[in-house]
Amino acid sequence: MSKVFIVGCGMIPVGKYPDESLGSLGGRSIAKALSHCGLEAQQIGALYAGNMMSGQLCKQQLVSALLAQQCNLVGKENITAESACASGAAALRLGFMSIASGCHDAVIVCGVEKMTHSSRHDTTQALATASDHETEGSQGETFLTLNARLMKHYLDCFELSHDHLADFSINAHRNACTNPNALFRKSICKTTYDQSKDIAFPIKLYDAPAICDGAATIILANESVARSLRASGHSVAYIRASAVASDNLALANRRDHTRLRSAEDSARLAYKQAGITPKHVDFFEPHDAYTIMTALSLEAAGFVERGASGYNATDEHIGLRGELPICTFGGLKARGHPVGATGVYQMAEAYLQLCDEANENQVEDAHIGMIQNFSGTATVAFTNIIERI
Repeated sequence: MSKVFIVGCGMIPVGKYPDESLGSLGGRSIAKALSHCGLEAQQIGALYAGNMMSGQLCKQQLVSALLAQQCNLVGKENITAESACASGAAALRLGFMSIASGCHDAVIVCGVEKMTHSSRHDTTQALATASDHETEGSQGETFLTLNARLMKHYLDCFELSHDHLADFSINAHRNACTNPNALFRKSICKTTYDQSKDIAFPIKLYDAPAICDGAATIILANESVARSLRASGHSVAYIRASAVASDNLALANRRDHTRLRSAEDSARLAYKQAGITPKHVDFFEPHDAYTIMTALSLEAAGFVERGASGYNATDEHIGLRGELPICTFGGLKARGHPVGATGVYQMAEAYLQLCDEANENQVEDAHIGMIQNFSGTATVAFTNIIERI
């Protein structure tokens, strides 16, 4: 396969955009990414869009075609990827394979989602379509209740208290304070976390993501394009591994609710592709939509032993100057989780880390970063490992 590089990125601050269309949000992030790397639209071979709910919430399908109109790519290949909360990572996977196979020299990957214009009920129901409808969604389950079930089982199984997971949320909010694209640029303390309301026991307010809008874009390119850009002084990063694995859709059909087998399998595949082990990773961007997912992700990726995540949630372990910095720009919890765009935000942020362009959020001496983005309750797990060049 040809080597695949990230050569540019563009992000829209996560928030509420009641007066801006889906196409406008995505188009602005694409324009930023093209400007960042200095490429023109005519140098792009294809556009891959990640989106989950535009058909239900915006009455708009064919998001990739909509975005192609925004950036003068009509006539070029465009495909929309849907994989629930990992739709952005699914679009990235398509882009990766198109470059690796030699089909294209440079492609756009854009994730975009608008959620805040709909009622909370409609958005919650749309999100629930990523569960098993027969056994979960149609029975009143939502991703809040499903994650609450996982969290309770995990805490009970390993005889842990809710306090063991608090620092994951505190760390994410602290890092978001210096991220200009973050939804919540406000730190929280242990008292604030403890006193926040229960929204689905044992999940508290600061254990769950907020409904939001956003768009992010990365530009992928082959070695020839990347070399040309590097010669002009532009920073690029190498995608050393890209892997995907899956699990049963319904939680009831899974053997063990204290582990994420899809995340374990995709991480193992990614490590094998990259020729590294967990100890080589300098920072990790987990799918921390819910606090329990942060804990389970760290264990699935092999960074800590099963049941031990809560004991490794201190600043010295996961802070920006810690042993393994995580959620370095605030993660899904504090940067925000506009679901179809999340995987692209994660990759764009990791790219900035490896290019020393993360400003106040910079991880010192970061050479290898790992990113995981999940569909639903980790039904599908996408793992990417990227490296500084």
